[in-house]
Amino acid sequence: MRDGVRARRARGRTPGRRGGGGGGGGPPESPAPAETELTAAPAAVPLAAPAALPDAGLTAWQALFEHAAAGPGDRVLVAGAGGGVGRFAVQLARHAGAHVIATASGRSAAAVRRLGAHEIVDYTRTPPAEAVGEPVDLALHLVPSAEAGAALAALVRPGGSLVSATGPVPVADPSVRAVHFVARNDTAQLAALVGLVDAGAVRVEAAARPLRELADVHRAGEAGEIAGKVVLTPVG
Repeated sequence: MRDGVRARRARGRTPGRRGGGGGGGGPPESPAPAETELTAAPAAVPLAAPAALPDAGLTAWQALFEHAAAGPGDRVLVAGAGGGVGRFAVQLARHAGAHVIATASGRSAAAVRRLGAHEIVDYTRTPPAEAVGEPVDLALHLVPSAEAGAALAALVRPGGSLVSATGPVPVADPSVRAVHFVARNDTAQLAALVGLVDAGAVRVEAAARPLRELADVHRAGEAGEIAGKVVLTPVG
């Protein structure tokens, strides 16, 4: 899980998602974006928060609406709803009119419910395969576990979709559409996300930490002590 994202606003705009990464596994080097890669930052949230949108927000958006077609009445299962991508996915699916089932630990359950999940499955107590009573139309796999992905696939109805942002997931039913993807930069989608944030339909839940605490943030992430996103700021 990559929770460290550097905050930056250029000319009042939020940079789109940039590829590449540091050789040591730290935060990626980010060259100055071109004007065409910039989107006006939301005005409704603190300055650092928009840094969580290009990565986590776009991943959730593309999983739901580009690689699937989540809409009113759909049963959408978000596996890993307590993470940064999952929290956006829960809100976007709910906003689209879907019935949202979320897997989260007890530590994240209250936050995920507050963001709009209709049902919460505490995977630390009950396997989703036992807790989800009816098949789902769409399952989002946001957990870096092939075993969890295989269990998730069995919950998708015939003709449904399983979309993974963490790795390929084999499915036994050939009628189930399985997609593994890596999010790409899309300024139009990012602008739509910004609009939802400013309208109050989507909340950006990101903890701001000074850059000097980078090592502490990495250690906390490795220990599973971070929920959602952390934005590293150069001052503070």
